[in-house]
Amino acid sequence: MKSIKRIFTYAIVLTFLSSCGDDFLEIDVVDSITEDNFYQTDEQLLAGANSLYGQSFFTTNDKFMYSLDMLAGNSIGFESDAPWRLFSVGVNNGVLLEGWEGFYKGIADANQLLKVVSQPLSEEISDDVRNQVEGEARFVRAFSYFYLVRLWGEIPVIDEVTSDTSSLYPLNTVSSIYAFIENDLQKAAELLPTSSAGSIRVGKTAAWSYLAEMYLTLKDYDKARDYAQMVIDSGIHSLQPNYQDQFINPSASVNGEGIYRWVWTSINGLWGIQNTNQAYLIASDDVIGNDGSFGSVSPSIDLFQSFDKVTDAGEEDLRRQWIICEPGRFYPELLTSQGGWTFPENGDDSATRLRYRKYVVGSLDEHPDVFFMRTNMSTQLMRYADVLLIYAEAIMGNADSTGDAAAVDAFNQIRRRAGLSEKGMITRESLMDERRIEFAFEAGKFWLDLVRMDRSTARSIISSQDRGTVNTLVPFNVESLFIDSIDDDDFLLPIPSAELSFIDTASPAVDYVIND
Repeated sequence: MKSIKRIFTYAIVLTFLSSCGDDFLEIDVVDSITEDNFYQTDEQLLAGANSLYGQSFFTTNDKFMYSLDMLAGNSIGFESDAPWRLFSVGVNNGVLLEGWEGFYKGIADANQLLKVVSQPLSEEISDDVRNQVEGEARFVRAFSYFYLVRLWGEIPVIDEVTSDTSSLYPLNTVSSIYAFIENDLQKAAELLPTSSAGSIRVGKTAAWSYLAEMYLTLKDYDKARDYAQMVIDSGIHSLQPNYQDQFINPSASVNGEGIYRWVWTSINGLWGIQNTNQAYLIASDDVIGNDGSFGSVSPSIDLFQSFDKVTDAGEEDLRRQWIICEPGRFYPELLTSQGGWTFPENGDDSATRLRYRKYVVGSLDEHPDVFFMRTNMSTQLMRYADVLLIYAEAIMGNADSTGDAAAVDAFNQIRRRAGLSEKGMITRESLMDERRIEFAFEAGKFWLDLVRMDRSTARSIISSQDRGTVNTLVPFNVESLFIDSIDDDDFLLPIPSAELSFIDTASPAVDYVIND
């Protein structure tokens, strides 16, 4: 599984989603596609970019993203997942390689499309669509590198398709990688159209949102605020009335709150185009209607208790029952053939007696196209909720708190939807607590928040997390586990061993020079 080498010898042998625009629901399997025999119309070129909305990242979505929540202290898995929970992920970890491969697969697909649109195209292809596809490719390439640089630090920047594998690929400096990401996102913002609410394809607001997050990560708060403000002022996106709308019903998972998502197609017998997450979350075959309920990962006891940090006395966070299966909670929308499903008062047999409700769809009785390890539930990557909290944090800047009216209003929009009281002042701690709940089990966001914090604060948060197991919920009986020592190296992942023979890790990283 030598993914770096495959990036450079990558041929366009993809399963393209056949129709253009926002219809990703039916597929047509096409083999041995090349730019010479396929891209003849607007519809075909758009179909060529459809893999950027899911299929390219299948291995990343499968287990890697939820493993980041184990690093963050939100989740706990099987014994084989212990390295993620205990900060001992090694170079031979299979899930580590899958995550790396998925991001570089997205880069390879983006580079192939950029090669295509840089050459003369059929007269049937319009300039608008050519520009749109270039914008989509640049956006997804930037998205991929933004994850890679935060998770791994110094990595090789690959900006073209080439068959030359005669030399090792150098590591590039973190600062130059960010300059490359910035360049791609800015060009994407220029090229992409203004998308409509609920569009599957990304538009300018996607590039602006990730520019805002990138500048926030780099502590350039003025630019982060400005780009978040552009998304807000566009009027395109808004919060869904109910938090759960985008996480439990595939048909509702493409909506106006979503800004970038991976969209999956579930077909019995086809692999690599579906969302597999449900299989890893629920341990009851009855609930999902097939024998693909492995229950590999469950919420940590620390996440379960963290809701207390965002609620005032007497309040109930409406998100909680949709993020975690609450003990004793009746869910009428699951196991409908038997009138609904109640999660046991004392939980089940997971390490923490708990299960995730988020991203659990149910069975064929509730939604079409649910098969063994297959649903068409979208994976949310950037939502309007994220933009609002980026905006609030950017206004806060380097301060420990803010009472700025615009920041407080953005923050309170999230709390109002959760059924919580509004605040007149935001502290950095309260904002991070809110982000942890809002984005629990979502795109590794809490781990990325910890990575961008100053190390002493991040260490303090991690060392106070109970990463232990639960014997019983009633009475509450926990075998606690705390991480006593976290080194700076623990905040970056190792490059997978399968890639090391293609990368020059012995030499100092060099600046990447932007070629366009």
